[in-house]
Amino acid sequence: MAEIAFHEPLTGHKEFDNLIARFAEELDPERAEDIRRGIWEEYGTEGTVFISDMASFSSTSRKIGVCHFLKMIHRARQIIAPAIESNNGILLKCDADNCYAFFEEPDDAIRASFDVNSALFAANDSFGIGEQIYLSVGIDYGRVLLVGDIDFFGDPVNTASKLGEDLAIREEVLVTNRALERSTFEVPELAERMVARISEIEIQYIRLPMTEVAKAAS
Repeated sequence: MAEIAFHEPLTGHKEFDNLIARFAEELDPERAEDIRRGIWEEYGTEGTVFISDMASFSSTSRKIGVCHFLKMIHRARQIIAPAIESNNGILLKCDADNCYAFFEEPDDAIRASFDVNSALFAANDSFGIGEQIYLSVGIDYGRVLLVGDIDFFGDPVNTASKLGEDLAIREEVLVTNRALERSTFEVPELAERMVARISEIEIQYIRLPMTEVAKAAS
């Protein structure tokens, strides 16, 4: 299959990017549908999406300076990456203060969120307030396009992003109901069950404040 020349490749994965380019440029509906099906057959899978966000990054970096927070992003990644790997996850990418990981099972993603927060709580004890790192995490389960160990796309990615970046506050993990249905995790009796509507999409999820859970695990 000949490659299509295009600017700004989507992922850097040549085969995937070439298929997307062909899909974008194909004008015949039937052929376009064949390409779309082929993309899902080749790259489609079910699994768990984990997206983390550093709490208060934008507002605080304005006050203290971006170099300070680049240093903190570096420190956070050194903690997040091993926790994801040790819980059977794949850290696909980090973009500024966000980290994106894929797990086959929600239990592993939830456990990774506990481990990350536990390690951050322990590390924060060695630093003053201005150097402490706090995360919010969104977790969802469903069918995605998983492009090797580079990137992923799909509704669970969008949902986990909304949860981790927009709805969760610091020291909090938000897990969708559909991820919990696949999980053996025992939801705490007092955990809040929430419903959010974003861009006309309803998201049902639970709130897991990490402060006590993660500290107990450390």
